[in-house]
Amino acid sequence: MNKYKELTEVLMNLSLRLDDSTVENIENYLDILFRWHEKNNILSTRDPSYFLKRDFFDSLSMLPYLPPGPLLDIGTGAGIPGILLAFIRKNDHMMLLDRRENAIRFLEHAKLKLGLKNIDIIKGDVNKVKTKMKPSAILIKNFSNKIISKLNFESKLCHIISIARHKLLCDSNIFMLSGSNILEINKNKKSYEQKTSSSLTIRKIQTPYFNTHRYVLEISNV
Repeated sequence: MNKYKELTEVLMNLSLRLDDSTVENIENYLDILFRWHEKNNILSTRDPSYFLKRDFFDSLSMLPYLPPGPLLDIGTGAGIPGILLAFIRKNDHMMLLDRRENAIRFLEHAKLKLGLKNIDIIKGDVNKVKTKMKPSAILIKNFSNKIISKLNFESKLCHIISIARHKLLCDSNIFMLSGSNILEINKNKKSYEQKTSSSLTIRKIQTPYFNTHRYVLEISNV
């Protein structure tokens, strides 16, 4: 039996069948994560059940949409979604980018303890960092800074795209995981696409756990 009783159920609802060693590694990650959180406050919740049903489920719901190849997780924090995806896509490289010392120390500790060979930890400001390889996609779930936190959704979206295209010099598709604020795009999709010079596709995450919905926004160059 799993230490985390909801893990089997969540994996089943994601239609993921994992071998025992992978499940054990995920459990070990959860152990490390919540022990670290007790002292370093790296998560938004202390409840493993909520984490599995929200962050874990949402992150792995992105899998069907992501292209093969290396992925760049901007503002990864505790490795969400980057480390979670690394457990499943073992042959793909995950670049985990964060500027916060607390997050970097946790990621280095987790990588060593879990023997994760397919992750590369990058400490730095997204406006200045250079990646060693071009990602097949850019992931954004937890990324924020003082500038972004003050912007409305439209300005935030334009700012994020500008960082990817002009700072990282990357034309890869961007996948943003967020709440219902993404639906602002549907009010005038054509205007959003013109302002961002992008094609925007919204996909709803079908979750059995919450009435509030989450969405994946795919941003493609036109």
